[in-house]
Amino acid sequence: MILGLRELRRRPGRFVPLGLAVTLLSALVLAFSGIGTDHVGDLNDAVANNSADLLVLADGAEGAIQASRIDLDHVATVAALDGVDDARPIGEARVGGRIDGELYDVSLWGAGPDGPGAPDVVDGRAPQAAGEAVIDLADAHLGLTIGSTFRIADTGDELEIVGLTEERRFASIPTVVVTYEQWEATLDATYPDADEVEPTLIGVQASSGADVDELAARIAATDAPLAADAPAVLAAGLPGIAGVRASFATATIVALVAVSAVVGLFFLVSLAGRRRSLEALRAVGAPPRTLASAMLTQAIVVMAASNALAGGVIGIAAMLLPARVPLSLSAGLWAVVSVVTTVVAVLSVSVAVRRLRSLDPAEALGGRR
Repeated sequence: MILGLRELRRRPGRFVPLGLAVTLLSALVLAFSGIGTDHVGDLNDAVANNSADLLVLADGAEGAIQASRIDLDHVATVAALDGVDDARPIGEARVGGRIDGELYDVSLWGAGPDGPGAPDVVDGRAPQAAGEAVIDLADAHLGLTIGSTFRIADTGDELEIVGLTEERRFASIPTVVVTYEQWEATLDATYPDADEVEPTLIGVQASSGADVDELAARIAATDAPLAADAPAVLAAGLPGIAGVRASFATATIVALVAVSAVVGLFFLVSLAGRRRSLEALRAVGAPPRTLASAMLTQAIVVMAASNALAGGVIGIAAMLLPARVPLSLSAGLWAVVSVVTTVVAVLSVSVAVRRLRSLDPAEALGGRR
């Protein structure tokens, strides 16, 4: 071990190229996974991070929020159940929004102004009246900041931004939250020939001490065709989410396998280039155990430093990049990448160790003549 650390300290240049290569490869896996995680979040964070204890949608919607329509009378039915402290209607619809003259598809949510489902703001305040809205930080790059305004394209209604949310986007498009009354009025004006505007969801706040799972079962057991789930569970079951998540997970696994294979080859090539110096040490009497310990120590130190640097780079990038750039660092994956690549490196070094153990000192000395 001491021999390996001494060589690392005296000749760091021998290991820098290998360390940089491992750093870049590990960072690639972490970045790819982080982008996938944030992309899924952009699709369903408005549901997954909802402030309600339970979200209720129409039973026939099969988990598709856009297909859910709930009779307003059912809101009162849910609110009257034992274990329910509060129940409020929540709406979601796609509308056109003109932001700085550009037309965008917007996910318009109606919730609150208070009660379950109301937006949690990180800056400013929640909308309290008609004409007020909050947007997500990830959409601020469009020019939507506190005090700015934009228009609903179909109605001409002007909304003023009074607050900002974080990680509350939906369907990877600009996400705006207004009061439920404003949402209802906007939808009524957008589709004047349609029937009465109905909520998409019901946000439920459970009473103190109430079991949320039991409450969900109680809601499903009513005569109303309703299904209730915790926000995170409903978000995970949204159509398409499982497929997107599985695709990124599969690609991440493939990338990890490829990176591990390349790391193994890098170490084999590196040790092959040091063959003569290792044979010389063996020839002058260095025990195989000492050389093996030195090489294993070097492999573990290089891998630990490289993976730490890779994680640090991705973590800092995730903090410094604007919210619109989908990147995050998964501590769990970071640990997996570190362990897997280190194990592969150690196994690669073990190949050279076996070669040294079988090498006769006299043959090694003769091989240098």
